[in-house]
Amino acid sequence: MKSIKYIVLIITLSFIFASCEDDTFSISDDSGMRIEFSSDTLRIDTIFTSLGSATRRLKVYNHNNDGLKLESVKLMGAGQTGFRMNVDGIAGDEVNNVNVYKKDSILILLEITVDPLNSNSPLLIRDSIQFKFNGNTQYVQLEAVGQDAIVWNKKTISEDTTITAEKPYLIYDTLTIEKGATFNIEKNVRLHFHNGAKMVVNGKINSKGTLDEPVYFRGDRYDRVMSNVPYNNIPGQWDGIEVDSLSFGNHFEYTHIRGTSNGILFRHSDTSEVKATFLNSVVHNSLTDVVSATNCKIIAQNSLFSNGKGATVRLIGGSYQFTHCTVVNYYSWWGGHDKALIIGNIIDEMSETPEIVPLGRCDFFNCIVSGSGGSEIAFQNKIKGNVANVQFEHLFRNCIIKSKGEDDKNFINTIWNEDPKFVNINDDKDDTNYNYNFNLTAESPAIDKADITYSLSLPLDMNGVSRLSDNRPDIGCYEWVEPEEEIKQ
Repeated sequence: MKSIKYIVLIITLSFIFASCEDDTFSISDDSGMRIEFSSDTLRIDTIFTSLGSATRRLKVYNHNNDGLKLESVKLMGAGQTGFRMNVDGIAGDEVNNVNVYKKDSILILLEITVDPLNSNSPLLIRDSIQFKFNGNTQYVQLEAVGQDAIVWNKKTISEDTTITAEKPYLIYDTLTIEKGATFNIEKNVRLHFHNGAKMVVNGKINSKGTLDEPVYFRGDRYDRVMSNVPYNNIPGQWDGIEVDSLSFGNHFEYTHIRGTSNGILFRHSDTSEVKATFLNSVVHNSLTDVVSATNCKIIAQNSLFSNGKGATVRLIGGSYQFTHCTVVNYYSWWGGHDKALIIGNIIDEMSETPEIVPLGRCDFFNCIVSGSGGSEIAFQNKIKGNVANVQFEHLFRNCIIKSKGEDDKNFINTIWNEDPKFVNINDDKDDTNYNYNFNLTAESPAIDKADITYSLSLPLDMNGVSRLSDNRPDIGCYEWVEPEEEIKQ
């Protein structure tokens, strides 16, 4: 009797499972069925000609109570627009007879390569995917922006050269400025560096943008690492800039440099000549130090230096003057970060034989030094607990500094440990997009606290706003303005 009961049970369960299976994998030809998409228009940001895009994902959903068969999934501009398609693992311009079971979905992967456009202006490229099933036709629109670029691979500048904004530049491997050559970069030029690419300056660079048309050094990816975070917002997109010991007179004006692995490195030099000048410029986001200089002479005015896993600015030996600058470290990628500012006169302080170089001058006037750490300034002038017996001159006047230090003769009119109250330091963990904005808010302690003596030579801030309209300039590279006034980002 027991065996008969088991047989009946097994037969009953088999019918039940078969019924469920049939229901799960049933296909209907009902013309009233519809499919839905993760996006009705799939957009791909700027793609340089001959450089393939990153892969984009499109989900196709069947929310119906029955399965359906996609008789045809067709890329309408196949072979003309540069789009390529893979439907649920099958690559092709048209894929047929794809089942989408009830309450299920399929994945379509899309890429694009743009042929040379013979145009200096970006071009909007459109295509669409056609879906046919049960007598119905639905579409998803595709859009991409194509841009011609001048491609340099292991490019060497061996004589004085000037480039204009005719087209953006796409740089692979190393762009080298040879000794004796000056590389002039005019307003609105965009230099896009591929992954791992870098610039080596043995000669001289003269990058001169304007308020409305700055020069850009950045990576070549315009897509997004996350839905709300473009690759341009994260570090490590290209290597960075290395300035040789015998390179002098480098000038960065209204120049934005961002997304590097190794920032800007100024090698051990001679302080009798100016190594580099920064004016109204931004250097942002590095996997190591943002700006690092050893025994150099550097002048920085009206400039922003921000966010490195290493120090934002590291100055060891030499002569430096920073006026109306904002030096901050709110780096929030892949662990902690070093200080916003490190100054010292010791090279390789942890080695058994550290090298000591004099810090002849290190002045910070009307500057902000802050960040998300407990203290954002450090002094590298001690060897195993003893002060290095070499010149170590530094002066901070009318600055906001986040530090555990106290006033002494090297700090005059210092505002210690007050939040500068920037517009956005990306501290909202529920809405993290890594779009930083270091303009001041109305509550900032920097307002009206600068020493006007040093503001007279810099009457306009980095946004072109007057510092002297009320004779009470603000600390940092940005002057606070009423909210209704337009602020350039």
